[in-house]
Amino acid sequence: MKKISRIFAAAAAAALLCTGCGDKPSDTASTNEVYTPDENLNAPGEFPVCKKEVTIKVGIPKDPLVTDYETNLYTKAIEEKMNCNVEFSYLPASVEEAKQKVELMISAGGGDLPDVIVNVPLSDSTISRYASKGFIRKLNDYYEKSSYYLKDILEKEPELEKMITMTDGNIYVIPRYQKIMQNELGYRMWIYEPWLEKLGLETPKTIDDFYNVLKAFKEKDPNGNGIADEVPFLGATNGGESWFRDFITAAYIPIDPQSKYLYPDNGTIKAAYMEPEYKEAIKYLNKLCSEGLLSPSSFTADGAQARQTVQNPNGVQVGCFTTMAPTYLSGADDRKDGYKILPPLAKADGTGYAVYAASIPVNAFFITKNCQNPEAAFRMGDIMMSEEMTIHSRFGQKGTDWLEPAEGEKSMFDAMGYEAKIKPVLTWGAPQNSHWQNGAPGYRSYEISFSTVDSGTNIFETEIANKLQFYIDKMPKEYITKLIYTEEEMDTVNEIQQNVEAYLKDSLTRFIIGDMDIESGWDGYLEELKAIGVDEMLKISQDAYNRMK
Repeated sequence: MKKISRIFAAAAAAALLCTGCGDKPSDTASTNEVYTPDENLNAPGEFPVCKKEVTIKVGIPKDPLVTDYETNLYTKAIEEKMNCNVEFSYLPASVEEAKQKVELMISAGGGDLPDVIVNVPLSDSTISRYASKGFIRKLNDYYEKSSYYLKDILEKEPELEKMITMTDGNIYVIPRYQKIMQNELGYRMWIYEPWLEKLGLETPKTIDDFYNVLKAFKEKDPNGNGIADEVPFLGATNGGESWFRDFITAAYIPIDPQSKYLYPDNGTIKAAYMEPEYKEAIKYLNKLCSEGLLSPSSFTADGAQARQTVQNPNGVQVGCFTTMAPTYLSGADDRKDGYKILPPLAKADGTGYAVYAASIPVNAFFITKNCQNPEAAFRMGDIMMSEEMTIHSRFGQKGTDWLEPAEGEKSMFDAMGYEAKIKPVLTWGAPQNSHWQNGAPGYRSYEISFSTVDSGTNIFETEIANKLQFYIDKMPKEYITKLIYTEEEMDTVNEIQQNVEAYLKDSLTRFIIGDMDIESGWDGYLEELKAIGVDEMLKISQDAYNRMK
């Protein structure tokens, strides 16, 4: 495959460029420089994979919702296709604890490492560091000469190859790559439509419209109780990120929380929070706050506290809020029917964006130095990437856990041209023994993500499907998918980014609530960001972006 063959040239060049940089490979490093086919394997695409049965020891976090990995239907399907015995080595269910366990095993020399580690998403720089010391195997030759499903996927998704190739030109992982547009455009605003109807208001399209709607919500008693108790706009803090702030600022400038608010502008990486348009957005939010249109609790309340406000027992109190889905309201609460998605807002000239974060691959599968049948292990990961096993990993066994749609049944995204392919039967989030709780490599295309049957029972999912096109239409033309840094770059970027995030959280809040004047304080704000090291971070990110391109 031409694309994959270029990896070898890149690897050689990177090796010359990086000589003397970082950790030196150990004497036990597995380089796979000379590819020797495993004679026990049939040709790619022929099943079973192994002529004689082999055992592959898989390290995996033990998800409490999977009742028995040994007898799990997904496990049995893999074993049948492979002609192998999967032996499990369980890791802690917590992602962070699982990472720590793997790192402890490596620190102890790696003697206890299983053949394969699945669903422990180590960072790119960590993967590269462990690979350079010989603990993780390079997979270039297998991708080139032994892949079947992966070869087809990389032809369809050329960006994926870039996102799994490390800075040394090598590939060490098999990814879980799930393209889910609903999540990419997950920062959504929900507005209580009955209030609009009662007050004779149109759905707001611009930030000026939105301001006028909020003023009406505050002043015209839309809940009709004779008390000025309405909360026009409610936000909440979510792990340091303010969804309400991001939704509004996206009307002015591209916003990508996943990239830490970096974005490309004609190929130049910029930090949104340093641009004049962002300043205008913060001034707008300050106006909302100063006039009592944005609740002050938005800066201190978490999701649980915001939920309590939305669930006010005395009736509807909140006009607008931002979440991926309005799970603040229970299924028995009739108010949920009234909250509808507000399309992304724009400035008066019609320009504006949806908050967008591209789907990126997770480092879901890597092969350790202890694996005696590495090509067979690779083929197992390759099978997991097939459409059949990707669907199985999420929805369970065909014919029992999910069904093919009956004639006339449509997908939730039928209006966007996506056909129904999957009718779920197995309840997600309940104990089961049909799959690994989506904890394996896989490739979910938009055709699969958009293909579930519209049951008509989840009004929020239907509303998201009906309004998603409005968000797609406002996607930025340029965006960052994934930036892959060297270990040294990653250390520098992480340190700067931690300080930036702490400073932004404090400064932006003070600007919005009026504790600090944005006109007199903006220059000092920019100077402090530069002192923290934003310019250096932008340069490093630009270099990484250029490498990806």
